[in-house]
Amino acid sequence: MEESTEQKNDPRIQQKVEEMGIIFEKSGLTPMHGRVFAYLLLAEPPQKDFYEIQEFLKASKSAISNALKYLRDNGMVDYITFSGDRRRYFRINHDTWLESYQASIRQIGTFRNLLQTVLEERKDSRHLDFNDKLKAMLDFQTHLTEGIDRLIEEWEAKQD
Repeated sequence: MEESTEQKNDPRIQQKVEEMGIIFEKSGLTPMHGRVFAYLLLAEPPQKDFYEIQEFLKASKSAISNALKYLRDNGMVDYITFSGDRRRYFRINHDTWLESYQASIRQIGTFRNLLQTVLEERKDSRHLDFNDKLKAMLDFQTHLTEGIDRLIEEWEAKQD
């Protein structure tokens, strides 16, 4: 399961991990969580043991351990073992990551429900221009939610 020296020292891969880590950070992960996740997405082979991850990212044991624990707890990463090898190899958990991604996309509906509640509470307001702007936001959210639900259903039907 040894990583090729070329990838380990490839500045292009290292730069991609940093760039992707920043994107994941903007979506709510810490910088280290994002970098570990990005590395596992790009790694060849696509599973790495703890020390390979630590060596590639040049990070402390505790930083890698904390990142892997968080990613495992959130279903983004799991591990496998191989007969005769006592190490655990961490990898992207595709199924759980996909489910989590779909759930986060569907959260748009939560905001739509919130806007509906706000408009119901404001039905007697004299500030009709403000309510009209909220209604426009609600219409947009409804359009997005319906489109997303339809797209997910179409995608799921194609998977069968």
